Amino acid sequence: MFRGTVVERAYYVVTETLPEALERWARGSVGDAVTVHAERVWSALFGRRNPLFQILAIVLYWVGLGVFFAQVAPIPISVTLAANIGSYIAACAADPGVITAANVDAACRQFAYDRLLYFERDCRTCQRRKPARSKHCSACGHCVQMMDHHCIWLNNCVGLGNARWFLAFLATFSIVCVYGAWLLGTVVLELRHVRGLASGAVIWDELGQPVELSFKSSILYVLDDSPLLAVLLVLLLILAPAIGVFTAYQLRITMLGYTSNEESKWLNVADAIRDGVVFAVRESDAAHEIIQVIEKEDQDADRRPRRPIAHLRDVPNAYHRGAWDNLKLVLYPPPLVSKAHLS
Repeated sequence: MFRGTVVERAYYVVTETLPEALERWARGSVGDAVTVHAERVWSALFGRRNPLFQILAIVLYWVGLGVFFAQVAPIPISVTLAANIGSYIAACAADPGVITAANVDAACRQFAYDRLLYFERDCRTCQRRKPARSKHCSACGHCVQMMDHHCIWLNNCVGLGNARWFLAFLATFSIVCVYGAWLLGTVVLELRHVRGLASGAVIWDELGQPVELSFKSSILYVLDDSPLLAVLLVLLLILAPAIGVFTAYQLRITMLGYTSNEESKWLNVADAIRDGVVFAVRESDAAHEIIQVIEKEDQDADRRPRRPIAHLRDVPNAYHRGAWDNLKLVLYPPPLVSKAHLS
């Protein structure tokens, strides 16, 4: 989706270039011992499950609500707020689709192996079969069905079992942020009017000289006089577009039939196409062609009829059921129940 764009370049700078530069600086400035301890702290915070960011999210949310209702007469948005809080709790508490010995057979039956993104194999860590569309989460220590990502703010993975609650949380949080930013903006304008700063207001500087306030200066004057209101407004002005864009992205990939984890796999397929190793192969026992990667050293030995794939758009997504059916799969996920449990 973002291949060759400034987003991709920024991603590599943030995830690779900066961490490597920071590590080199740390080892040269404070020594290996301190750097090793810092890496352990980083691993404890981001490398495995811990409730720190979950607690931080809850605290920030309720502090923000407290400031909001202390400064603003609450206009009916209680249903959206209740839905936002409820969906957050549900996303945190719900089983994202953890693969266990009891449900691994049922999970393997949910999605077929397309032999392009997913192959039939065992998870090296869980030591059991790895269902198609699942991913092992190193933070949680288990495989998750149709895993999208591990969210530190939920202290939980986002997978097939709780993706609907995650989407509901994002959508309602976007509404809350936009509404809050708009409402706090009207409050700032009202405070500007109440305090007599609306038209041609004059204040006196430190030398006692009169200074006529511009519109911008009067707004800054109000915000300086109400620091909590200013902090919350700035936070909402940042969060509203950021959460809105992320919500749209999550909804888009859901309706296109892939996850953010699978998006990286499709980028690898695009690289393989450029390398000339992706082919549409017809097997003797198959009615249709299948898309496979055949490495250059194996192409001479592979005698199956094949044709090269030139563009990623020529590769069908085996898990794309249509936009509405993709959305229904997430909104009404089938339970991971084995036949043994049903008998």
